[in-house]
Amino acid sequence: MPRRSKEEAEKTRLHLLETALALFAEKGISRTTLKDVAAKSGLTHGALYWHFKNRTDLVSALYAECRFPIDDLYIDQLQSARQDALEAIEDFLTQWCLLILEDERAGNIWRVFHRGTDADPELQVIEELIHDEHLEWLEYLSRFIKQGRKQGVIADKATKKDPLPSATLAIILGIVGSVQLLGRDKIKLKAHIKQSLTTYIYGLGEKH
Repeated sequence: MPRRSKEEAEKTRLHLLETALALFAEKGISRTTLKDVAAKSGLTHGALYWHFKNRTDLVSALYAECRFPIDDLYIDQLQSARQDALEAIEDFLTQWCLLILEDERAGNIWRVFHRGTDADPELQVIEELIHDEHLEWLEYLSRFIKQGRKQGVIADKATKKDPLPSATLAIILGIVGSVQLLGRDKIKLKAHIKQSLTTYIYGLGEKH
């Protein structure tokens, strides 16, 4: 196949994936057909099948292209954590929530792969990959929390397995879910995020 044709085929594939991401986020995976994706993309059903065998294949390919973009947020706060771990955690969590709520593509990735709708058989196929991604997030949170303990601003863990990383991830899930009930008023959304996270970070502190 000529190089130009390969480039065009890849461009078409990526276009189909981005269209599928938007539709899955809007309607859900189970309520979106390949015909819907093809029609929204402006392509024939056959053109879609040339790239993807079925919806499971499409969802798996989409996930491979759509890791949630949290790595840069983590790296940005690493240096800050060395000075003030609690402040770094709060900033990290705040930016995490805002990324989901304000960045359309990131929000779509979150809704499709990380909102807990794992009843879809297509997601069950990539369940371990999503779980591994969540473990990476927990490791990021764990590093901040360990730094806070070194600084004496977070109490030492009482059990062998540290519950705080998982609890902190649950806070993110809860905040994002709750603010979506507030509508689209950005001022209210940000105020709710700040209040929720400030309260949580206050609770993390060993000394008040």
